[in-house]
Amino acid sequence: MKTMKYIVTLYFLSLLSACVTEKAFPGGEQKPAEERSKIHADLAGNYLQRGQLDVALEEIDKSLDLDKNNKSANYIMALIQIQLKKPEDSVRYFKKAIKEPDPLPSAQHDYANILCRNGEYKEAEDLYRSLLNNPLYKVKSRLLMNIGACFVKQEKYKEAGNALRQSLNINPNSPGALLQMAKVSFTTGNPLETRGWYQRYFQLGARDNAEILYIAYETEKMLGDKNASASYALKLRSKYPNSNQAKKINQ
Repeated sequence: MKTMKYIVTLYFLSLLSACVTEKAFPGGEQKPAEERSKIHADLAGNYLQRGQLDVALEEIDKSLDLDKNNKSANYIMALIQIQLKKPEDSVRYFKKAIKEPDPLPSAQHDYANILCRNGEYKEAEDLYRSLLNNPLYKVKSRLLMNIGACFVKQEKYKEAGNALRQSLNINPNSPGALLQMAKVSFTTGNPLETRGWYQRYFQLGARDNAEILYIAYETEKMLGDKNASASYALKLRSKYPNSNQAKKINQ
């Protein structure tokens, strides 16, 4: 599920400061290990955001050497492991980042997405529910969108629709939620509603993909608009010729 590539969102990294430098206390006194660990974690986050994976790894190793229980550092290390194509190794760092007390919400969100992608739905839903009940976690639109996408993956379309509509009530211009609603409506056989969702999606200037173009093609064909259907088919064949969706319409 393409939207679940929001399996790793890096939302937490966007909150990191642009530049962090390590200084000593007045008089040359060294900062406590926990504070130095935070500085190295912040640096690692910045380097990871810039794509400097090797330097990020060096900094996060320093951070965890100073404080192995630093939740932010464990979260960043989990993200680094994913970038290194080592998802299994990321799990133990995620678990440390979401350990009680005071689990890191951004880590909970990303880890829930990963669990859903891997089919571990019960564990994912527990984390999603915890975040929904957390009044301090403000990214509710994105959270509800991912919950909806997870329900879509399970073919629980009623629950998916409820979550996605809540997401769109908060942010009506969420491309991810609009895409998922188009999928729900299309799968449950509501062509007029489906048209409305993907038209809103395209009006936002959101990037198309083979899936949404195929949905639009099939929907317009069902609604009897041959010109619109042919236009979507042309886009699908020209932009994504090797996709499964393009192969379907070429059969």
